Amino acid sequence: MLKKLGMAILMEHDLEKAVIFYKNLGLTLKFHLDNQWAEFALGDTKIGLCPSNKSEGLRKTGLVFEVEDLKNTYQKFKGEGVEFLHEPIEKIHGMMVSFKDPSDNVIDLYQPTPDKVRDLVTRVAQEGDGCCGAKETCCKADA
Repeated sequence: MLKKLGMAILMEHDLEKAVIFYKNLGLTLKFHLDNQWAEFALGDTKIGLCPSNKSEGLRKTGLVFEVEDLKNTYQKFKGEGVEFLHEPIEKIHGMMVSFKDPSDNVIDLYQPTPDKVRDLVTRVAQEGDGCCGAKETCCKADA
């Protein structure tokens, strides 16, 4: 049975540049073998950087780093030269913004807004529309 995500690996065509980039983001470097492998830690999750000869353009990774204050993190990283693909976007579930690393791996920053989600679920449950049809089981404010 699966227990947790242990590691995510990013393919990097310039490993040394990527190591500096992720260190500057604040990830903890666990070890680095020049031009062979680098491994960072973020909580219990390891992030491996693996050298690759391919440069394929932008690659959506699906990696999402959760932050407490997206607007401040965005401004800080932008000031440090991180290349963002767009301005922060606010949705009901939270705020997001995408950036790319030196090898064009696209990564997201995310600030959840659980209070907004809870309020939406409560409103939809009270109005009785837009629900899945089983109001008593799927439209709960504690979802």
